Amino acid sequence: GSPKSTIKTIIGLSDQKADETLKNQNLTKKLLSIAEEAKNKPEFAPQPEVGKLLYSIAATTPEAIWDKRGLLINYVVNNKIKSQAQLEAGINHLKTNPEPQTQQFEEACGVGVEVTEEQIQEVVNQTLEADKDKILEAGWESKGLPGTMMGKVRQQLKWANPSLVKKHVDVKLVELLGEPPAQQPKKKQSKQTKQTKPKLVEEKKREKLSTCIGRELKSAQNPPELLQKHLEATGGKVMTRFPPEPNGYLHIGHAKAMRFSFTMAAENEGSCYLRFDDTNPEKESEEYIESIIDNVKWLGYTPWKITHASEYFGDIFELAKELIRRDKAYVDEQPGEEIKEQRKSCQESPFRNTSPEENLRKFELMSKGYYSEGEACLRMKIDMKHANPCMRDPVAYRIKFSPHPHVGDAWCVYPTYDMEHCIVDSLENITHSLCTLEFEIRRDSYYWLLEALDLYRPSVWEYSRLNITNMVMSKRKLQKLVEENWVKGWGDPRMPTIFGMRRRGYTPKAINDFVDEIGVTRRGNENVISLKLLEHYVRKDLDETAPRTLAVLEPLLVEISNLDSSVVVEAPLFPKNPENGKRSLTVHKNIYIEKSDFLEADKPNYFGLAPGKIVGLKYVPFKLKCVSFKKSSNGEVEKVLCEAVYEDIKPKGVLHWLSAEEAIPCETRLYDVLFKSENPSELPNWLDDFNHESLKVLENCLLHKDMAQVQELDRFQFERLGYFVVDKDSSADKKVVNRIITLTETKKKAIA
Repeated sequence: GSPKSTIKTIIGLSDQKADETLKNQNLTKKLLSIAEEAKNKPEFAPQPEVGKLLYSIAATTPEAIWDKRGLLINYVVNNKIKSQAQLEAGINHLKTNPEPQTQQFEEACGVGVEVTEEQIQEVVNQTLEADKDKILEAGWESKGLPGTMMGKVRQQLKWANPSLVKKHVDVKLVELLGEPPAQQPKKKQSKQTKQTKPKLVEEKKREKLSTCIGRELKSAQNPPELLQKHLEATGGKVMTRFPPEPNGYLHIGHAKAMRFSFTMAAENEGSCYLRFDDTNPEKESEEYIESIIDNVKWLGYTPWKITHASEYFGDIFELAKELIRRDKAYVDEQPGEEIKEQRKSCQESPFRNTSPEENLRKFELMSKGYYSEGEACLRMKIDMKHANPCMRDPVAYRIKFSPHPHVGDAWCVYPTYDMEHCIVDSLENITHSLCTLEFEIRRDSYYWLLEALDLYRPSVWEYSRLNITNMVMSKRKLQKLVEENWVKGWGDPRMPTIFGMRRRGYTPKAINDFVDEIGVTRRGNENVISLKLLEHYVRKDLDETAPRTLAVLEPLLVEISNLDSSVVVEAPLFPKNPENGKRSLTVHKNIYIEKSDFLEADKPNYFGLAPGKIVGLKYVPFKLKCVSFKKSSNGEVEKVLCEAVYEDIKPKGVLHWLSAEEAIPCETRLYDVLFKSENPSELPNWLDDFNHESLKVLENCLLHKDMAQVQELDRFQFERLGYFVVDKDSSADKKVVNRIITLTETKKKAIA
């Protein structure tokens, strides 16, 4: 017969679905091949469930194991694989076991496992009784409740019939909550009209805002009535938002985005939200949410409101249904890989022209847990021939049986970024939606969706993201550094994360001044800023705020033979502003200097101590002359013998020092750049560029005894050495300090 009649007879597709399928040549070819193989088996008898599974074999079996389809067909035709879950498990097993053993294959996909209706009922009762308090609290208002409960049951009974699971979950929910209330038609009232309408104020001239206009689209224009409602809700104020996803730690690139959004609002007498774009429950956590709030506060910002996209899930769900009613969205039952390939080749889905009524029914089933994860999704119906790939029917909703860190088990379907972001911008009455240039390609779909739903449209403007030399900013790359132990966690002081930079000793002012200096442009995401500029602002701030003290990192003992009594001297905490305090230091007979400040034989351009040479000591009224030195058994200099010299001569060099009686132990960590190249992200093997000398630990350093009482994150300048910060690894017995930065920019030898 014809391809259509074969597909209808063997696979059991309806006229409409057969016509839709025939538009996909690749899928049609596979289906005809499978239909031919299936009908030639003596055990084959056309059945709806068998047909669905054969269809899934064609749609979901990867090319790499396509030659194993006969095994899958055989198990389906013989009723050994009876469900989508079993088939999915079988395909996954074949992916990793190209030469499968019968016993392992059957165990992997539950062949022979019978889950009775009595077992399903028992597990449903146990599961829902265990969550009874949550269910009673949520009530029928939680639209995702049935789906979430089904997901929990199916986690325990992997091979259970989903229809029977749904049946018993529904029965149990009615037992606990009573009959669900009749659906009331919703009044068409936008979120902003529910708020008190502030008095409309006169629009002020905002020069900086006037530059934030990118590629304008017709769909971006607000009809007068929508603009009027928006102005009534905002009072004409500028409203921006900083919208991080709570699935990782912020880095200095986020500091730029944060500063732009918060200062743009503040400079124009407006307000800025901190909004968590929390649409992916599997990757998000309260830990990330708390860390982001902490980072925002540390950098000096106070959000007007802290909101979560998940607070609007109910609104977004209703808007998705409205999109379906307008025939601008459809449920696609193809696997993700098939959809991905079709979008690349501009090929329409066979489900694209399903009726709105059928799509609404399927979307409700999605929200109630009828489908497995990956078995169906909701797609926007835009333009599959569009030059912009983001306009080729992007996914709007997907199924995830995962509890959400903010709303718990309320939902089993979640909106994608493309669905959520623009809608929440609109509901929150954002005036300027500011984001980095990689999102510019999404501007078309952003405005298409808002226009399709007759929602207010914010002004979108994209700018260059921040790249800094010798760093990587990609979340994926940073995660790889952490997970493969190239660094010691997200707070490693070498990392560009805000936590890492805080632990390194960078100040909020230095980071914000740096971001202000580089400004906001549209030059492109390939632009790389020199790390030296950031370091300049770190030095500038620390020079004004870090008190001075003395420390010795690699101690060498010096004995001053003719010093009969100790000498007390005073050193300013801030030499440029001596009125801001001073520190008392005592010179004793035994002091420490740096090993690098002594040579056994002097050199012409050497400023340190050497036999017969005179040097000065910081803040000390006498000079120091080397008389001799002693070596240990291993040949290293262990003590330098000196005399105090009171002659009025100018020494070649002046050394920092520390009295042995005033010294306490310390560990010092000297940090350098993580990568040897200026732009490691451009390299094909970027990890080969890792700087294995980026951390040097000195165990036997000495600090002045005043440092015994310092606290974590206290910053100091160790004279002649650099700026340092107290690390959290410090203990009462031994302080640990991190070098923030050297005193001046040094020309480093090329790192080999």
